[in-house]
Formats: sequence, structure tokens, C-alpha cells
Amino acid sequence: MPQLTPISLEKAPGAEATVRRRRRTMLIGLVLAVTAGVLFMWEPWVDRTPFVARTYVVAGTALFTNVGDGVCSPKESAGKRKLLGEDRRVLATGWRSQGEILSSRYGDAAGKCLYYTEYRDVPAGEESYFEVGEEKFYTSDEDRYVSQLTESDLRRGFEEVKKSYLHFKAPR
Repeated sequence: MPQLTPISLEKAPGAEATVRRRRRTMLIGLVLAVTAGVLFMWEPWVDRTPFVARTYVVAGTALFTNVGDGVCSPKESAGKRKLLGEDRRVLATGWRSQGEILSSRYGDAAGKCLYYTEYRDVPAGEESYFEVGEEKFYTSDEDRYVSQLTESDLRRGFEEVKKSYLHFKAPR
């Protein structure tokens, strides 16, 4: 006959401590998960300080006015241009436009106007920005043409952009 051992219905010593430890671990895990979720939604590491943004265009003689002394301005006013955020809401309206007529050093871009449209108080930290104007340009898919930009594109200085057009060759 097998030997039977009696079963005790009393709690084993330390079982209550194990239950408390599990609850404490679950509570700490929950607090960490909620904190991580809040930080992910809030993104405190993203700099959202407003900045002055500039978009650049090289335009032919039909699209700009020669002001004199190598200075030009686009025929379209800056106020008609808008800068949109990634969710397509308007972040800023063009404040001013001005530029410079490129000299013969600039290859195929010589004689054209390199101008910028300036936007004030653009909130930083967007994934992408979109510039639209009053004029409606369409792609081959019949979609409205909108230029997509990054924050680093908008922060580039005029001299940096102008330098990038040295030895420019137009596509054939």
C-alpha cells in the first residue's frame, strides 16, 4: 500500500509576501508603461521652437521683376504662398519674397532669379512641410503639385543655396 502524506490547508509561510511582490512588480510595470506612453505622445525631445523658414526657387525672366542692382522679386506675392504641416494645416503664410539675379558663374541658371519666400514663426518639429501657392500646378496624375520639404531644407541660408547652383546644368 502506498504511503499517503497528509495535505495541509494552511498557507505556506512566505506565500503572502510572494503575492505582494507580484502586485508591486505589476504596479511598477504599469507605471513605467504609462510614463513611456505619455513621453511618446508628448515628445519632449523634439524642439518645437518657432523659426524663420525660407523656401527657394529659381525663376525665368517671365516670372520675376528686375528691381535693379542685381536684385529681383517674384511677380507672385509672398502672401499667396502657404506653408502646411504634415497634417496639411496652415502653419504660416509667406511674409516676404526677394532674391538675386544669378551671374554667368552659375552655368545654365545664369540670368535667372534665385529668390526665397520667408515664413515667420514656423513651429519646428514637424516630420515634413508642404508649400502651396495660389497658382495651381498639377502632376500627370491630376493631383495638385505640392512641394514637400524637411526642416533642414527650410533652415538653409541664402548663400548656401546660391552656392549649390554654381556650375548648374539644366536637364536636356
